[in-house]
Amino acid sequence: MGVHTLTVGEITQMAITMEEKGMLFYRWAAEQFRDISIKNMFMRLAEEEKEHTGIFKKILSLPEAAAPLKTDREGYFRLPADAGDIFPKHSEITNDNIKSPVDALAFGIQAEKDAILFYQELYNSTESEKVREILSEILEQEKMHLVELRDSMDEMRG
Repeated sequence: MGVHTLTVGEITQMAITMEEKGMLFYRWAAEQFRDISIKNMFMRLAEEEKEHTGIFKKILSLPEAAAPLKTDREGYFRLPADAGDIFPKHSEITNDNIKSPVDALAFGIQAEKDAILFYQELYNSTESEKVREILSEILEQEKMHLVELRDSMDEMRG
């Protein structure tokens, strides 16, 4: 029996899960710290991750969602699924492993980098111009998240 070929829709469903976990993480982080600018940034990022979920759901509604990926690197997509995803389960996010705003920012930076790589690989693995157009929009927003988190970390570190 051969290995199941992943579809654009299956990878998109993984992306939706990642965005939902990101939303939960940023909401949690917003509740942990007193600095109003950090709180506001995390709440806005949570809302933007929620919006991304809706955008990815648009891909699921397209006929192209059933198309197999055009890549020989399916193993790359299986990594987040096998490893439990880019963001940890909400129950794993605690004050023991994220003790300061800098810790939360570092976590967000790494998660955004991982998401950008994942979405770029999906972009490269689909032939659908509509899917690529949607992914381009999300990639730009994720890159802006990364820059904002990095700038905030630089400010906090002085």
